[in-house]
Amino acid sequence: MTFVPPESPSRLVALAAEDRTLRITRRSLRVLSLLLTGVLLLSVLMTIVIAQRQNREATEHDRQLLRQTWLARQESMLTDVRDYAFWGEAWRNLHVTLNKSWAWDQENLGPELYKEYHYDGVFVVDGQGRTRYALIDGRLSKLSLESWLGPQRAARLMRDARRLNHAALVRDMVIERQPAIVVAAPVSMGKAPNLPIVPGPPSIMIFVNLFTPEKLQALGRMLDVRALRAAASSSDAALEPRLLQATQDDQPVVLRWQSKMPGARLLALLLPVLAAMALVTGWIAHRVSRQAIRNAVLSDRRFAMLVISQQELANSEARFRDLAEAASDWIWETDEQGRLIYLSSRFQCVTGHTVADWTGKHIDRLLTHPSHSLVAWLMRQEENSSSAPLRCQFMSAQGERRIGHLVAKTIWHQERCVGFRGTVSDITQGMEAEARIHFLSHHDALTGLSNRLQLQAFLTRHLESPHSASPLAILSLDLDQFRQLNDTWGHRVGDQVLCQIAQRLQRSVAAHELAARLGGDEFVLVLQEDGPEAVAQRCTRLLQEVQLPVGAGQHVHYLTASIGIACAPQDASHPEALLRLSDMALNEARAAGRNRWVRYADNMASQHEQKREMAWRIEQALHNDEFCLHYQPRYQLQSGRLAGAEALIRWQPATGQPITPDRFIPLAEENGLIVAISDWVLARACRDASAWGADRYVSVNISPVEFRTTDLVQRVARALANSGLPATRLELEITENVTFEHPQQALEMMQGLRALGVRLTVDDFGTGYAALGYLKSFPFNGLKIDRSWMKDFPESPQAESVVAGIIALAHAFALTITAEGIETEAQLEQLKRLSCEEGQGYFLGRPVPLAAFTALLDATSHTSRIRA
Repeated sequence: MTFVPPESPSRLVALAAEDRTLRITRRSLRVLSLLLTGVLLLSVLMTIVIAQRQNREATEHDRQLLRQTWLARQESMLTDVRDYAFWGEAWRNLHVTLNKSWAWDQENLGPELYKEYHYDGVFVVDGQGRTRYALIDGRLSKLSLESWLGPQRAARLMRDARRLNHAALVRDMVIERQPAIVVAAPVSMGKAPNLPIVPGPPSIMIFVNLFTPEKLQALGRMLDVRALRAAASSSDAALEPRLLQATQDDQPVVLRWQSKMPGARLLALLLPVLAAMALVTGWIAHRVSRQAIRNAVLSDRRFAMLVISQQELANSEARFRDLAEAASDWIWETDEQGRLIYLSSRFQCVTGHTVADWTGKHIDRLLTHPSHSLVAWLMRQEENSSSAPLRCQFMSAQGERRIGHLVAKTIWHQERCVGFRGTVSDITQGMEAEARIHFLSHHDALTGLSNRLQLQAFLTRHLESPHSASPLAILSLDLDQFRQLNDTWGHRVGDQVLCQIAQRLQRSVAAHELAARLGGDEFVLVLQEDGPEAVAQRCTRLLQEVQLPVGAGQHVHYLTASIGIACAPQDASHPEALLRLSDMALNEARAAGRNRWVRYADNMASQHEQKREMAWRIEQALHNDEFCLHYQPRYQLQSGRLAGAEALIRWQPATGQPITPDRFIPLAEENGLIVAISDWVLARACRDASAWGADRYVSVNISPVEFRTTDLVQRVARALANSGLPATRLELEITENVTFEHPQQALEMMQGLRALGVRLTVDDFGTGYAALGYLKSFPFNGLKIDRSWMKDFPESPQAESVVAGIIALAHAFALTITAEGIETEAQLEQLKRLSCEEGQGYFLGRPVPLAAFTALLDATSHTSRIRA
């Protein structure tokens, strides 16, 4: 029998590692191949999905473009028919009598409507349904509207148009298998005075625009919509792509076109590329797999060699094991006398010194400590058998003093100390950062003044100290115009202003006093003065310091400040209480007109508590349904008809006297309760007005605070939907100042309200800063003359001129004008002569509860006269 010696352990380990490495490599290659295949398949799938999405988006883009163009054409035609129908001359020459010379020969309603505006049909139908005037393709025609549209559609169009009051309607139709837009409007006198009145229904003016194949092709070329045409049949109308416009008939307007199909071009471009990438990736993966398996075999062989080399290197690593445990930055070693015999290469990177310059020199010349020698310290560490770290200093080659963290160990050889070795870490930046963090934790980062934490500590230390004899005066200071400055010039200029003001405040306090910034433009100064007169003098100087010009950016700014004062121990002896009381005094200074100082008084706390109690009572009033609405009637002055009413909120507590709105509305605006009150008023007013019948509207005041929210439009829409009241019967009264702070936000909110159909009226016009641009930029329907101008009207020539000017201004902007505060018959008659449209006041009717107003509606249902 032959004896076979066993393989060495190193050989067995190498073979096991080689077998394991090959398995792992093959498994990894299989997973990688599956991932690549999945990525390629996912790329193909995503390309197809993207192509389909591009096709859908291109079709939807064309559809939206056509729909917007169609709607724009409807709006343009509505504007045209209103311009012609609401014209005094049209009333005179087409309704009172038919003047074809005026219409055709003078081209007031002539061929230019076909040549320039492309109206294929223009009709004027009188009150008896007869076509008095007709243009077909720009030529006079005796063709009637019924013969063109059909009797039923013509009758329905006439009926709907006669229901309108100074408005126009639009209808989509299919005429002779061609899409068409038809607009109609009753002929009215417009704003022309002294026109003859003809009894009976008004005449109706109709414009018809046929979309012939030629027009559709031209429209398609303009919009880049291919082969735009009308649907040829019902089956063709059911296909995509299409634009469907519903009509009042059974036959809708359907436009068809040819989709651009951008996704097909994308597939034709990318699919060949992806196929080529798949082939190249497969070839590369095959080559990589073969190379990876070959490298795995080589790696296993090298690993076997490495195992043998590690055994040989184990002894040589013993010398550096201790250093590896202590090393954190650069490594040093000395002999038993403290002379440096080794420095790592990191030494030169950290200190800037070369290793050769310091080798052989004493370590005390490199590293120093304020109280003892480093070598003596190392000896004591040896005697105590400890290895505590030491914070030392050293000079860099650039002459900078650096802070080091030293850790050392004793080197033993045959139970004898032969030297020391250790590491030094440069912790200068960490120490500076720690000092910076400590500073920032007690100071404001922008101005360098003390922050709230240090202010609290300062007050606590002085208030609790038994040796503090001088009283403290705590001054809360705010900059009056800082918010506007920050919004106008930006935060960079605002920060510069704050820094300069902070420097002035710091110069105004002594070394034993404190100036702090709590945030924004809120500053607190803690002064030590003996009497109120000295505090007053300091406050006067502070206001003068703030009023000095402040240069920021390229501009000079002028600011004022308001100061609230609380004194310790007279007012309070706790830091939080003192700051709260000084804030109360600061609020009083702001309310008193700013640019002043106010000292805290005992009644301020009681007033503050009264406001809190009133805010709580308002919340309870909403919960207990203590609010009610009174309605003040509003009349059309020329006809005497009751047009609607203004909703006015009243508060009748369960116990006690009624509370007037001027007492709780400003507080509700200040505390954010105005939104809940407004929601209640809107819901109740819309619900009450829905039972008034006819077209009588209800007017509701909207607080300027509500325009700072973002959901006003949704809240109004919700109130209308819950009550069923048509939006056209709701009027919102808005004061002029809602647009001053954020005009763009106010404009967007008004446009949203107008989109609902709600009427918008300028309340108290003439008391604010409204100008022509204000009325031109914002979508108002009307304005109200403030009651302050009615006191001396019409006796005062100045008041009469102002009222007449406001009425003329409203007429120039086509706004409904309403006068409030009518208290005499003379005022009523003069407003009628000035063509004021609506009015309200005690002479016409006082605000009354809903039941009384409902009775007034019943009493005025059969008469058109104003009831005072």
